[in-house]
Amino acid sequence: MKITKATKDDWKVIQQLNSQVFLNDEDHDDDLDLSWPFSEAGIKYYKNLADGSYGHCLIVCIEDEPVGYVALAIKDFGYRKSKYVEVENIGVCPEHRSKGIGESLICASEEWALKQGAKKLYVAAYWKNKKAIQFYKRNGFEEIGLELEKEL
Repeated sequence: MKITKATKDDWKVIQQLNSQVFLNDEDHDDDLDLSWPFSEAGIKYYKNLADGSYGHCLIVCIEDEPVGYVALAIKDFGYRKSKYVEVENIGVCPEHRSKGIGESLICASEEWALKQGAKKLYVAAYWKNKKAIQFYKRNGFEEIGLELEKEL
């Protein structure tokens, strides 16, 4: 397993890996636009993430095959004292899950966040995504709030 910083040529790899996250999250959000990863906005996001003009992205490869990634960005809450880095999205191919890849990505995320002067790593997870919540808790995250929405 090798973790490397994404380069500008990796945007399609990130897009493909993130589209799998979208498919997984379909069960947790009936308002999720599954075509977004392939939209103009999605492609712009992946290109900016890959070239480093927005955030920071790490890709995990096993024998030169991309099997996971994490997208990170500095998060400014404004009303909170600490500097945060947000795990905007993270994903591991289904056939490679539960093999320590996600944990390695979180560790690498912590290292990058510390280099940015951050004091906290932040992530939001769907309430119904119990596996993700358990994963984050196993990796040291604690609950700090609850997001709510109302259908109109």
